Amino acid sequence: MVLGMVMNEWLAVIEQDHEKAVNRLNKALNLKGDALLDSGVPPHTYVGDINNVSPGECVLLLGINPKRNYDDNFQRVNINLPMECLQNYSSTGDVGELANWIQFQNQYFLREERNRKYFNKYGGWLGKHWFTETASNYTNADWKQMVCHKHLIEVDTVQYFSHKTGLNPEHLADLIQTDPALGANMRLIEAIITKIKPKWIQVTGKSGWIIIERLFGRGKFIDANPGEKQGTELKMGHVKIGGTVTPVLMTKFFGSMSGVNSNKEKDEVANAWKLWLSQQQVTRGL
Repeated sequence: MVLGMVMNEWLAVIEQDHEKAVNRLNKALNLKGDALLDSGVPPHTYVGDINNVSPGECVLLLGINPKRNYDDNFQRVNINLPMECLQNYSSTGDVGELANWIQFQNQYFLREERNRKYFNKYGGWLGKHWFTETASNYTNADWKQMVCHKHLIEVDTVQYFSHKTGLNPEHLADLIQTDPALGANMRLIEAIITKIKPKWIQVTGKSGWIIIERLFGRGKFIDANPGEKQGTELKMGHVKIGGTVTPVLMTKFFGSMSGVNSNKEKDEVANAWKLWLSQQQVTRGL
């Protein structure tokens, strides 16, 4: 199983000296305690069926960095599996040794080890408002995960895990432009965007807003709040990542008490985003 047009970029990320990169970033970002990036966990590059999502019929979910957990499932699929693949690949130079790692990432939303609680929030939202046909084709038990499998790819600005996020977005924006490991990860994200041609990029978590607008923003961004609480604050606009200009929706985390929490709030965010998208189509048609 190969990744086609993003394979070289993916290899450039996983071939980094991860311990050296993590130590360098921890020092540069002055991270402490639970916010420290963990050099013992291989990088998170993406999850989602990157080879089979339909271009233009998917969404790229962009987080800040992946969460380090300590349960057996995490140990098995985020440490043991990729470490074994990396060690065999380093010994042989055979990319076939990476197949199990790639398959895990591509089939992530079908696996029991997936972060069901987190991703079902996005699968339910996307299935209700955009990918209704996919949602209606599956049973109540699995339609949210199938919306994710068919229509969602997830990546992070920083590919290394920490138990808690303590990244300063301004400092991180500076480092993305200079650090070789972060630069490699961003080139992978660029290649993924070129490959899947997402309907939009959805930046989740407010700490990512500064980075994306500062480094990749194009034109005017619109601030809005379609709800009654601060959790439904939005930023909408366009970004150019690589050679592709794509609509971007920036939200707070779905399901968090300080973010987009209730079904009513999710509907308010969806309706505001639909309205903004429709206005862009009208503008292009003039």
